[in-house]
Amino acid sequence: MSSTETLQIKNYIGLTGDKPIRFIASDVDGTLVNDAKAIPNEAIEAIRAARESGIRVAIASGRAWNEMNDVIEKLPCLRYFMCTNGAYVMDKDEKRTLFHVTFDKEQALYLLRKLLTYGVYVEAYVKDKIFGMYPPSRCITPERLCACADESNEGDDSNTKSSYSVMNNHISADTEGHLPGETHDHYALAEGDAAAHTKMSECEVEQSNFFFRPNIRPFILATRTMVPDLLAHMEALDEGPEKMQIFYGDEPMRQRILQDLRDEYQGMSHDGTGRERFYDVLLSSEGNLEFVLPHTTKGTAVEALANHWQFSPDEVMTLGDSENDLSMLRFAGASVAMGNGKPNIKEAARYVTTDNNHHGVAKAIYSAIAYNDELNKLL
Repeated sequence: MSSTETLQIKNYIGLTGDKPIRFIASDVDGTLVNDAKAIPNEAIEAIRAARESGIRVAIASGRAWNEMNDVIEKLPCLRYFMCTNGAYVMDKDEKRTLFHVTFDKEQALYLLRKLLTYGVYVEAYVKDKIFGMYPPSRCITPERLCACADESNEGDDSNTKSSYSVMNNHISADTEGHLPGETHDHYALAEGDAAAHTKMSECEVEQSNFFFRPNIRPFILATRTMVPDLLAHMEALDEGPEKMQIFYGDEPMRQRILQDLRDEYQGMSHDGTGRERFYDVLLSSEGNLEFVLPHTTKGTAVEALANHWQFSPDEVMTLGDSENDLSMLRFAGASVAMGNGKPNIKEAARYVTTDNNHHGVAKAIYSAIAYNDELNKLL
């Protein structure tokens, strides 16, 4: 999947400035990992070289903490993980939560009710868990539709509830009581894992094939806890989630949801009428949309760590490819967009590296080391 090019410490991306790079924060999906969801050895070696040169390196990802195992396994030297777009920050070495913020529970439930009306896969990030639910009345093939609905609703009358109307991005006072749902885990360590599929109904297999792209499907199934009634499950918890996410399955559904739920006030606390907003909708590259808190981003988390270490923005490098990376790209003096990023991501960054299949992260990091070496020669 990745290029076999031999890399060296060299300023590949043309870094310029008068302050050394002291802190690098990298996104994971579409950035640190290639399209096969593997961390290339070249990136591992570059990160080790950066740390040996005195540069701090941390992860800033939309992933939950429990989705970081592959990163920790390959890069045990990393200590700080800004998870769930900055809403859950972990110190791995001390096994300590440095920062944790959640949606207001009632606001989260209100948004969840909206999302459940679309017939898409919906999930909620709660600390180190991700609770997900396939749509109870959606099956991919028409001939399986009735059987799927019957299978999902066997002994469960939750599907008889009326749909909630799609409203605007504000809190509603509408609440109802539910019983908590029973959870079950899916463990799919590889595509076509028979052991994993024995735990899934035929409908669930069909829906996982529809909603999750092949390159991420095993990872998704291995890291989610599926629940039969996500709304009931979230109502039973003590607090709201850090993030909610959907996998939409097809482009018309994506466009419909964006038209209904995304406004022009992204990142702002209030809309044009002065009413308080409580979520933003972020576009992602894996067939999903992220629903996040407007003022808790990768950028705010990176800034907090930089301030803790007394680093200025010009001493920070950030690497990303997607819309949820924009906040940290705008913060850092050395912002680097991946070659596989969308045009608006590249426009927001000061530098562009190669894509995630051609050592984009490694080249950016080696550029930082080479740039620092040149600055040191001038001292």
